[in-house]
Amino acid sequence: MNLASPACKLLPGILFVLSILAFAQTAKPTVESIDDTVIDREPATWTSPESVLSELRSTNDETRLKALKLAGLNDQQAHYAVWSQVNDGTSKIIGQAVVTPKRTQLMYAALGEDASQQAVIAFDDGIQSVYAAVAVHKGNGWERIAALTCWCKYDMRPEQDTVSESVSLRPAIEPGSPDNQIHRELVVHSSGGGSGVYSQSETHFRVYHNQLRNIISFTSAYRNGTPTVTLERRWFTFLSLPNLPAPDTLRGVLVEAKGTWEPDNAPTIQWDVRALLDRHLRSVTCTAYRWDEKTFSYVRTNETVPACSPYAKSQ
Repeated sequence: MNLASPACKLLPGILFVLSILAFAQTAKPTVESIDDTVIDREPATWTSPESVLSELRSTNDETRLKALKLAGLNDQQAHYAVWSQVNDGTSKIIGQAVVTPKRTQLMYAALGEDASQQAVIAFDDGIQSVYAAVAVHKGNGWERIAALTCWCKYDMRPEQDTVSESVSLRPAIEPGSPDNQIHRELVVHSSGGGSGVYSQSETHFRVYHNQLRNIISFTSAYRNGTPTVTLERRWFTFLSLPNLPAPDTLRGVLVEAKGTWEPDNAPTIQWDVRALLDRHLRSVTCTAYRWDEKTFSYVRTNETVPACSPYAKSQ
Protein backbone atom coordinates (compact mmCIF):
# COMPACT_ATOMS: atom_id res chain seq x y z
CA MET A 1 0.00 0.00 0.00
CA ASN A 2 1.64 3.23 -1.17
CA LEU A 3 0.10 6.43 0.17
CA ALA A 4 0.76 10.06 -0.69
CA SER A 5 3.85 9.33 -2.76
CA PRO A 6 5.12 12.24 -4.98
CA ALA A 7 4.59 11.69 -8.68
CA CYS A 8 8.25 12.00 -9.53
CA LYS A 9 11.36 11.50 -7.38
CA LEU A 10 14.53 11.48 -9.47
CA LEU A 11 16.76 10.67 -6.54
CA PRO A 12 20.03 8.79 -6.10
CA GLY A 13 18.25 6.56 -3.60
CA ILE A 14 15.79 5.48 -6.29
CA LEU A 15 18.65 4.73 -8.68
CA PHE A 16 20.23 2.64 -5.93
CA VAL A 17 17.00 0.68 -5.50
CA LEU A 18 16.56 0.21 -9.24
CA SER A 19 20.08 -1.16 -9.59
CA ILE A 20 19.34 -3.80 -6.97
CA LEU A 21 16.03 -4.68 -8.61
CA ALA A 22 17.67 -5.01 -12.03
CA PHE A 23 20.00 -7.56 -10.49
CA ALA A 24 17.06 -9.25 -8.74
CA GLN A 25 15.18 -9.79 -12.00
CA THR A 26 17.93 -12.04 -13.32
CA ALA A 27 19.42 -13.53 -10.17
CA LYS A 28 17.19 -13.13 -7.10
CA PRO A 29 13.44 -13.37 -7.62
CA THR A 30 13.01 -13.11 -3.84
CA VAL A 31 13.90 -9.38 -3.94
CA GLU A 32 11.25 -6.66 -4.12
CA SER A 33 10.93 -3.00 -3.16
CA ILE A 34 8.42 -0.91 -1.24
CA ASP A 35 9.10 2.75 -1.96
CA ASP A 36 12.78 3.25 -1.04
CA THR A 37 13.14 0.04 0.99
CA VAL A 38 14.48 -3.13 -0.66
CA ILE A 39 13.35 -6.47 0.79
CA ASP A 40 15.01 -9.82 0.21
CA ARG A 41 12.82 -12.73 1.35
CA GLU A 42 15.38 -15.48 0.76
CA PRO A 43 15.56 -17.48 4.03
CA ALA A 44 18.70 -18.21 6.02
CA THR A 45 19.31 -20.37 9.11
CA TRP A 46 20.60 -18.79 12.32
CA THR A 47 21.85 -20.51 15.43
CA SER A 48 20.45 -17.57 17.40
CA PRO A 49 19.97 -13.80 16.96
CA GLU A 50 22.51 -13.22 19.74
CA SER A 51 25.19 -15.17 17.84
CA VAL A 52 24.62 -13.11 14.68
CA LEU A 53 24.74 -9.87 16.68
CA SER A 54 27.97 -10.92 18.41
CA GLU A 55 29.62 -11.78 15.09
CA LEU A 56 28.53 -8.45 13.56
CA ARG A 57 30.52 -6.77 16.34
CA SER A 58 33.59 -8.96 15.84
CA THR A 59 36.97 -7.42 14.99
CA ASN A 60 37.76 -10.44 12.81
CA ASP A 61 36.94 -9.74 9.16
CA GLU A 62 35.98 -13.32 8.28
CA THR A 63 33.68 -13.64 11.28
CA ARG A 64 32.06 -10.28 10.57
CA LEU A 65 31.63 -11.08 6.86
CA LYS A 66 29.85 -14.32 7.73
CA ALA A 67 27.45 -12.43 9.99
CA LEU A 68 26.81 -9.72 7.39
CA LYS A 69 25.77 -12.39 4.90
CA LEU A 70 23.60 -14.14 7.50
CA ALA A 71 21.89 -10.76 7.95
CA GLY A 72 21.15 -10.67 4.22
CA LEU A 73 23.91 -8.57 2.65
CA ASN A 74 25.37 -9.64 -0.66
CA ASP A 75 29.12 -9.60 -1.27
CA GLN A 76 29.08 -6.08 -2.72
CA GLN A 77 27.08 -4.65 0.18
CA ALA A 78 29.33 -6.35 2.72
CA HIS A 79 32.45 -4.57 1.40
CA TYR A 80 33.48 -0.99 0.77
CA ALA A 81 36.16 0.40 -1.52
CA VAL A 82 39.54 1.46 -0.14
CA TRP A 83 40.94 4.55 -1.88
CA SER A 84 44.46 5.91 -2.00
CA GLN A 85 45.69 9.39 -2.84
CA VAL A 86 48.26 9.68 -5.63
CA ASN A 87 50.79 12.44 -6.27
CA ASP A 88 48.64 14.48 -8.66
CA GLY A 89 45.93 14.88 -6.01
CA THR A 90 43.56 12.32 -7.51
CA SER A 91 42.60 9.04 -5.90
CA LYS A 92 42.08 5.48 -7.02
CA ILE A 93 40.67 2.27 -5.61
CA ILE A 94 43.41 0.02 -4.26
CA GLY A 95 41.30 -2.66 -2.65
CA GLN A 96 38.27 -3.37 -0.50
CA ALA A 97 37.50 -3.99 3.15
CA VAL A 98 34.73 -5.70 5.10
CA VAL A 99 32.03 -3.36 6.41
CA THR A 100 32.19 -2.65 10.14
CA PRO A 101 28.79 -1.57 11.52
CA LYS A 102 29.01 1.64 13.53
CA ARG A 103 25.90 0.74 15.53
CA THR A 104 23.99 -2.52 16.00
CA GLN A 105 20.81 -3.34 17.88
CA LEU A 106 18.73 -6.44 18.60
CA MET A 107 15.02 -6.21 19.39
CA TYR A 108 12.39 -8.82 20.21
CA ALA A 109 8.67 -8.28 19.67
CA ALA A 110 5.45 -10.12 18.86
CA LEU A 111 4.96 -8.95 15.28
CA GLY A 112 2.70 -11.82 14.24
CA GLU A 113 -0.72 -13.28 14.96
CA ASP A 114 -0.02 -14.72 18.42
CA ALA A 115 2.27 -14.05 21.38
CA SER A 116 5.35 -15.61 19.74
CA GLN A 117 8.23 -13.17 19.52
CA GLN A 118 10.31 -12.49 16.44
CA ALA A 119 13.83 -11.07 16.40
CA VAL A 120 14.93 -7.93 14.55
CA ILE A 121 18.61 -7.08 14.08
CA ALA A 122 19.39 -3.60 12.72
CA PHE A 123 22.73 -2.02 11.88
CA ASP A 124 24.37 0.48 9.51
CA ASP A 125 27.32 0.41 7.15
CA GLY A 126 28.45 3.88 8.23
CA ILE A 127 28.25 5.09 4.62
CA GLN A 128 24.76 5.25 3.15
CA SER A 129 22.56 2.34 4.27
CA VAL A 130 20.85 0.83 7.29
CA TYR A 131 20.05 -2.89 7.24
CA ALA A 132 17.53 -4.96 9.16
CA ALA A 133 16.96 -8.71 9.36
CA VAL A 134 13.79 -10.33 10.74
CA ALA A 135 13.92 -13.91 12.05
CA VAL A 136 11.40 -16.38 13.50
CA HIS A 137 11.78 -19.49 15.66
CA LYS A 138 12.17 -22.67 13.64
CA GLY A 139 12.87 -25.97 15.37
CA ASN A 140 15.79 -25.57 17.76
CA GLY A 141 17.08 -22.51 15.93
CA TRP A 142 15.95 -19.46 13.99
CA GLU A 143 15.21 -18.65 10.38
CA ARG A 144 15.67 -15.28 8.73
CA ILE A 145 12.48 -14.52 6.79
CA ALA A 146 13.41 -11.10 5.44
CA ALA A 147 16.38 -8.77 5.03
CA LEU A 148 15.74 -5.07 4.46
CA THR A 149 18.00 -2.43 2.94
CA CYS A 150 17.20 1.20 3.74
CA TRP A 151 19.06 3.82 1.71
CA CYS A 152 19.46 6.84 4.00
CA LYS A 153 22.71 8.61 3.15
CA TYR A 154 21.20 12.08 3.67
CA ASP A 155 19.98 11.14 7.17
CA MET A 156 23.40 10.00 8.37
CA ARG A 157 24.63 12.79 10.64
CA PRO A 158 27.07 12.61 13.55
CA GLU A 159 24.50 13.75 16.10
CA GLN A 160 21.78 11.36 14.92
CA ASP A 161 21.21 7.69 15.77
CA THR A 162 20.40 6.72 12.19
CA VAL A 163 19.83 3.04 13.02
CA SER A 164 17.12 3.74 15.61
CA GLU A 165 15.60 6.42 13.38
CA SER A 166 15.46 4.02 10.43
CA VAL A 167 14.33 0.82 12.18
CA SER A 168 12.06 0.89 15.23
CA LEU A 169 9.11 -0.79 16.94
CA ARG A 170 5.78 0.72 17.96
CA PRO A 171 2.53 -0.60 19.46
CA ALA A 172 0.00 -2.07 17.05
CA ILE A 173 -3.77 -1.66 17.08
CA GLU A 174 -5.34 -4.69 18.74
CA PRO A 175 -9.16 -4.60 18.52
CA GLY A 176 -10.68 -6.27 21.55
CA SER A 177 -7.52 -6.43 23.67
CA PRO A 178 -7.44 -4.63 27.06
CA ASP A 179 -4.40 -2.46 26.39
CA ASN A 180 -4.19 -2.43 22.56
CA GLN A 181 -0.47 -3.12 22.88
CA ILE A 182 -0.03 -6.90 22.73
CA HIS A 183 1.67 -6.78 19.34
CA ARG A 184 4.17 -4.44 17.75
CA GLU A 185 4.77 -3.09 14.27
CA LEU A 186 8.19 -2.82 12.65
CA VAL A 187 8.56 0.73 11.31
CA VAL A 188 11.18 1.35 8.62
CA HIS A 189 12.34 4.69 7.18
CA SER A 190 14.30 5.07 3.96
CA SER A 191 15.27 8.31 2.25
CA GLY A 192 17.01 9.84 -0.72
CA GLY A 193 17.84 13.22 -2.14
CA GLY A 194 19.73 15.30 -4.63
CA SER A 195 19.39 18.51 -6.68
CA GLY A 196 17.35 20.22 -3.98
CA VAL A 197 15.01 17.27 -3.43
CA TYR A 198 14.62 15.26 -0.23
CA SER A 199 12.16 12.41 0.28
CA GLN A 200 11.63 9.96 3.12
CA SER A 201 9.34 6.92 3.07
CA GLU A 202 7.82 5.12 6.05
CA THR A 203 6.68 1.50 5.90
CA HIS A 204 5.05 -0.55 8.66
CA PHE A 205 5.44 -4.33 8.79
CA ARG A 206 4.01 -7.27 10.70
CA VAL A 207 4.55 -11.01 10.39
CA TYR A 208 1.72 -13.08 8.88
CA HIS A 209 2.15 -16.85 8.49
CA ASN A 210 5.91 -16.38 8.97
CA GLN A 211 6.09 -13.84 6.16
CA LEU A 212 6.96 -10.18 6.64
CA ARG A 213 3.87 -8.28 5.49
CA ASN A 214 3.66 -4.60 4.50
CA ILE A 215 0.62 -3.25 6.33
CA ILE A 216 0.87 0.43 5.38
CA SER A 217 3.40 2.72 3.66
CA PHE A 218 3.55 6.40 2.75
CA THR A 219 5.90 9.31 2.06
CA SER A 220 6.65 10.71 5.52
CA ALA A 221 8.70 13.74 4.42
CA TYR A 222 9.23 15.58 1.14
CA ARG A 223 10.67 18.91 0.07
CA ASN A 224 11.50 20.36 -3.31
CA GLY A 225 11.56 23.58 -5.28
CA THR A 226 13.29 26.91 -5.70
CA PRO A 227 12.96 29.75 -4.90
CA THR A 228 9.77 28.63 -3.12
CA VAL A 229 10.25 25.34 -1.29
CA THR A 230 7.35 22.89 -1.12
CA LEU A 231 7.18 21.01 2.18
CA GLU A 232 5.20 17.88 3.07
CA ARG A 233 5.14 15.81 6.28
CA ARG A 234 3.04 12.81 7.26
CA TRP A 235 2.65 10.89 10.51
CA PHE A 236 0.71 7.72 11.31
CA THR A 237 -0.80 7.79 14.78
CA PHE A 238 -3.64 6.20 16.76
CA LEU A 239 -6.72 8.04 17.97
CA SER A 240 -9.95 7.04 19.66
CA LEU A 241 -12.80 8.47 17.59
CA PRO A 242 -15.72 9.55 19.82
CA ASN A 243 -18.15 9.40 16.90
CA LEU A 244 -17.82 5.58 16.66
CA PRO A 245 -19.77 3.04 18.75
CA ALA A 246 -17.84 1.54 21.69
CA PRO A 247 -15.72 -0.46 22.15
CA ASP A 248 -14.27 -0.37 18.60
CA THR A 249 -13.30 3.30 18.55
CA LEU A 250 -9.53 3.11 18.02
CA ARG A 251 -8.31 4.00 14.55
CA GLY A 252 -5.05 4.58 12.78
CA VAL A 253 -4.88 8.14 11.50
CA LEU A 254 -2.62 9.40 8.73
CA VAL A 255 -1.95 13.07 9.43
CA GLU A 256 -0.77 15.11 6.45
CA ALA A 257 0.64 18.64 6.64
CA LYS A 258 1.76 20.82 3.75
CA GLY A 259 3.32 24.23 3.42
CA THR A 260 5.79 26.41 1.55
CA TRP A 261 8.92 28.27 2.57
CA GLU A 262 10.80 31.22 1.10
CA PRO A 263 14.42 30.60 2.20
CA ASP A 264 15.70 34.06 1.16
CA ASN A 265 17.29 35.87 4.13
CA ALA A 266 16.58 32.87 6.40
CA PRO A 267 19.33 31.10 8.39
CA THR A 268 20.62 28.11 6.40
CA ILE A 269 20.54 26.03 9.61
CA GLN A 270 16.85 25.45 8.86
CA TRP A 271 17.88 22.92 6.21
CA ASP A 272 19.49 20.79 8.92
CA VAL A 273 16.96 21.13 11.77
CA ARG A 274 13.70 19.47 10.78
CA ALA A 275 11.70 21.17 13.55
CA LEU A 276 12.51 24.56 12.00
CA LEU A 277 11.24 23.39 8.63
CA ASP A 278 8.10 21.91 10.17
CA ARG A 279 7.06 25.31 11.51
CA HIS A 280 6.31 26.35 7.92
CA LEU A 281 3.62 23.64 7.60
CA ARG A 282 0.11 25.06 7.51
CA SER A 283 -2.55 22.90 5.85
CA VAL A 284 -3.47 19.79 7.91
CA THR A 285 -5.72 16.90 6.87
CA CYS A 286 -6.41 13.48 8.42
CA THR A 287 -7.44 10.10 7.02
CA ALA A 288 -8.71 7.25 9.20
CA TYR A 289 -7.66 3.61 8.86
CA ARG A 290 -9.00 0.55 10.63
CA TRP A 291 -7.14 -2.67 11.26
CA ASP A 292 -8.55 -5.48 9.09
CA GLU A 293 -7.80 -9.01 10.31
CA LYS A 294 -8.83 -10.64 7.01
CA THR A 295 -6.31 -8.76 4.88
CA PHE A 296 -3.90 -8.32 7.82
CA SER A 297 -3.38 -4.67 6.95
CA TYR A 298 -4.74 -1.18 7.53
CA VAL A 299 -7.74 -0.31 5.39
CA ARG A 300 -8.77 3.27 4.65
CA THR A 301 -12.19 4.34 5.89
CA ASN A 302 -14.42 7.37 5.31
CA GLU A 303 -14.78 8.07 9.03
CA THR A 304 -14.44 11.66 10.23
CA VAL A 305 -11.55 12.51 12.55
CA PRO A 306 -12.90 15.28 14.83
CA ALA A 307 -9.41 16.17 16.10
CA CYS A 308 -8.57 17.38 12.59
CA SER A 309 -11.57 19.71 12.36
CA PRO A 310 -10.92 23.46 12.71
CA TYR A 311 -10.90 24.56 16.32
CA ALA A 312 -14.06 26.50 17.11
CA LYS A 313 -13.38 29.35 19.52
CA SER A 314 -16.13 30.01 22.02
CA GLN A 315 -17.82 33.37 21.60
